[in-house]
Amino acid sequence: MSATRKSKGRGAAAAGPALGTATRPGIMGGTFDPIHLGHLRAAEEIYWAFGLDRIIFVPAARPPHKKEAVVAPALHRYEMVSLATVFTPYFTVSDTELQRPGKSYSVETVRVFQRIYGPQARLYFIVGVDAFLEMSGWRQIRELFRIARVIVTARPGWRLDEVSRLLTTEQRRLLGNPTFRYLKVGEIDPARVEREWSPRQVLLVEVVSLDIASRDIRQLVEEGRSIRHLVPDTVAAYMAKNRLYQRPPDTPGKRPKGYALRSRPKPEWPSANEV
Repeated sequence: MSATRKSKGRGAAAAGPALGTATRPGIMGGTFDPIHLGHLRAAEEIYWAFGLDRIIFVPAARPPHKKEAVVAPALHRYEMVSLATVFTPYFTVSDTELQRPGKSYSVETVRVFQRIYGPQARLYFIVGVDAFLEMSGWRQIRELFRIARVIVTARPGWRLDEVSRLLTTEQRRLLGNPTFRYLKVGEIDPARVEREWSPRQVLLVEVVSLDIASRDIRQLVEEGRSIRHLVPDTVAAYMAKNRLYQRPPDTPGKRPKGYALRSRPKPEWPSANEV
């Protein structure tokens, strides 16, 4: 597979407001277990606020910070992201972490896109505030900060203006003593952000924060309850077709052996009348 995929029927990628000649992609990684409207809305706002060329969603194949037993198979998560982004021309999905053996480390992924887009590209790495507070434990995190501009988006229950205070002295040291700049999404001037950017600067961005969590969606599915208006209808249909996150009827409260498949399963796609 290629590094990025545009699903069937998608036209050429649209571009945000022009800003110089350098390529400016946003990279949004995650387990997407499953992807939901909160992910999509945050990406939409960042795309327009920063005038990016595109947003690249990168599902993690083997996230080092999660146990495989509680993560749906990577191919299923990749296909759900593809279905969720198919109708947005400036959203793409990359299989780079599915193709790479071993654990999925963000710094290696960012290096892949640096090679693809060249040394003049300005890469934006997008992460939620909850994940950012764990980044001091990520592999070669200072290198990631060197390669990409880091955008931290708001999440329900978190205050961006408290992020700096929440970091310990040791976390700051591991991150390379970053500086912080607080921005409201409706007041961002992309050209000014570029002019005033400095290495190890972290951009804290207030976006419309939908109170949706993947773990809650998994719980709703396991309980047989509706997930309408939490995930795109295409994703909900795919989950139902492939029985993702469902509790087996013959073993109440217990997932079957091999629930999280380690091999790449053959997914089933919903037919047109199911989406």
